[in-house]
Amino acid sequence: MTKSNRYRKALLLSVLCAVGLAFAGPAASGDPLKMVPADSLFCVRINNLDGALGQIDTFLSGLFPIGVSMPVKAQLAQFLGSDQPEGINMAGGFVLFGPLPGAGPDPSRIGLLVPVRNYQQFVSGNANVGQPDGRGISKIGPQDAAMMAAVEVGGYALISMTGNEEPLVTMKKSGAGTSTLAASLDAAELKRSTEAPLWIYANVELAGRLFGPMVQAKIEEVKETMQAMGAQGQDAMARQATANIEASAAILDALMNETKYLSISLSPSFEKIGASFVLAAAPGSNMADMFKGDTAGASNKLMGYMTEGAAVNFAGSMSSPFWRKVNEAYIDLMPKIMGDSASGDDIAAFKKMATDAMDAFGGALAGSFSIDMNSKPPFQATYVADVKDSAKFYQVLEEASKAMSSGSIANLYKEMGMQMSFDLKRNASSYEGVSIDAITFNVKGTDPDSPATQMIDAMYGDGLNVQMATVNNQLVYALGQNAQGSVQKLIDQVKAGGPKQVAGEAQTALSMIPGADKADFFMTVNIVRLMKLVGAFAPIPMPQTDIPTQSSIAIASDASNGRMTLDLAIPKQHVIEIMGVVMQMQQQQMQR
Repeated sequence: MTKSNRYRKALLLSVLCAVGLAFAGPAASGDPLKMVPADSLFCVRINNLDGALGQIDTFLSGLFPIGVSMPVKAQLAQFLGSDQPEGINMAGGFVLFGPLPGAGPDPSRIGLLVPVRNYQQFVSGNANVGQPDGRGISKIGPQDAAMMAAVEVGGYALISMTGNEEPLVTMKKSGAGTSTLAASLDAAELKRSTEAPLWIYANVELAGRLFGPMVQAKIEEVKETMQAMGAQGQDAMARQATANIEASAAILDALMNETKYLSISLSPSFEKIGASFVLAAAPGSNMADMFKGDTAGASNKLMGYMTEGAAVNFAGSMSSPFWRKVNEAYIDLMPKIMGDSASGDDIAAFKKMATDAMDAFGGALAGSFSIDMNSKPPFQATYVADVKDSAKFYQVLEEASKAMSSGSIANLYKEMGMQMSFDLKRNASSYEGVSIDAITFNVKGTDPDSPATQMIDAMYGDGLNVQMATVNNQLVYALGQNAQGSVQKLIDQVKAGGPKQVAGEAQTALSMIPGADKADFFMTVNIVRLMKLVGAFAPIPMPQTDIPTQSSIAIASDASNGRMTLDLAIPKQHVIEIMGVVMQMQQQQMQR
């Protein structure tokens, strides 16, 4: 390939990337997904390029000095050989998909649907677009060096790399064929594809059929390598690595065989970037059973227990079918995870414990994980959960204490170079007539000089102190240096009927995702505070910062109607705070 050809190809790819990364507003008339075959491996839809670029610039204001609108339009015009892109409907729907009909799973045969106001104007008004030949194909690129080919299809210019002319002609004659992506999507997903600024779709079911055997073959190769290591005397490491690979392979196999599709939708605004992820299960699969939820859930009545200033807040519904099914799936993976470290009797005991634990809980849960750099360990956690059967819960707790202290789990930790202890003391103290139980949980590295051991010591110190109690059919739990005081505060709150309102930061995060208060699971994450914790555990001292933070990333998830939806909201303010931390750390590093 000549230098000029490499330059033109790089320019072309940059234009396509710029278009593909754009966000948008309302879609133009006509659904371009009716032009996309149902058996496409992937599809990326942008609903309004002009408005999209403006939205991106709005979000980037205050973060970066230069927007994206002018560079993207300039590159697109340069690619077409014009001062301005001529004939293109910049408010229409742009769709990138592949493969083209009849092309098979060839990743190079990708099509881009570009909305045009007038195809002849698109051809005549742009210097790098050639006149159609007898098949209706126009070449795009500098004279004698065209890299792309285009054809008119239903009010769109369908563009692909040169060499793909036959699939382009096929689509010109018959469009997407008898089955289109628009017709194969359910109503909710089709609506999401037309309303979301940027919508990305992956046909996981088809990808599993095409590429699943190849992926599994590669996994088998890795397993054979681990087994060879075991033969060379690295038994413990090899066994655990093989067990991890087998568990990961089982999860991947389930995802590829039981998932119908995955979609991602992105929406920027001045205040935040929103993202939605949808995982749709194949009908009749175990995953479909896992995603049988109730969309008309009630608000979580325990959300007031999320605390102000926490690094992570969380809340959820323990009665959701999703959590029970996830628990069952984890139990089924335990033989692979444990490997030779557990007998059949051990696995059966673990299954019973896990099932009993799920039966003991019911209803809502909410709590917080907070950073305290002046305590040892430098964090604390609290939560409150509804309990249906407290006797069964404590029975499971005592069984878990034995298994983790001297059973198969403890042996597994030893093989990994760690020693674990789990000391449970029932009725260790009392407060206001409520009995409080105490747990000391500790992990120690067996190699005192290893960085991993140093990190473990920083995390656990002399052991994690846990205090818990049940009051008014609710479990109150506190972990940290002052767990006793924290659990007493929770007991007082439960007896008083619980907090009357949600803390300010958590309430702000809830408002960023409609319906988040009724989600199966909700969480806030403050990266700035978590970065302090990472610095405390790092073997090498890291610069500490004092950037104030009052915002958090919001995450909400629901499983219902055969789909799991995860919504994410990243506020611009939090991006600004993270950038401030990074800049301050860089300045401190330079001054050393």
